Amino acid sequence: MPTFTETAKATKKKKEIKLVGIDMYIITDKGIPKFDDIGPFKCEFISNRGTKVWPGFVSPDLLQVNWYRCRFMATKDVQDADVNTFLDALTKKGWWWSAAQKLWNYDGEAGFSKAY
Repeated sequence: MPTFTETAKATKKKKEIKLVGIDMYIITDKGIPKFDDIGPFKCEFISNRGTKVWPGFVSPDLLQVNWYRCRFMATKDVQDADVNTFLDALTKKGWWWSAAQKLWNYDGEAGFSKAY
């Protein structure tokens, strides 16, 4: 008799997984960061403490913290090497970042949160 694990493996559909962007956590005391497109990545939005602060209106009380999540979406198909090059470019431009989170689509569906 097959075990539960064997049954799950036999029936689990393989998902198409695609790298589509990266969330960067930038630390700066200069206000909302401004970015040029870097390689195949374009900044889509910036949030601070869970609230979108760019593009759009920013309440001054949202700028009390110097830590921003910056979402960069790929403008073409990308691989891990493109992310590494992107991180290198940000660092060389003087950006101080604390974390990077790759963004994936699973079977064409976003596996990450949308902008607030």
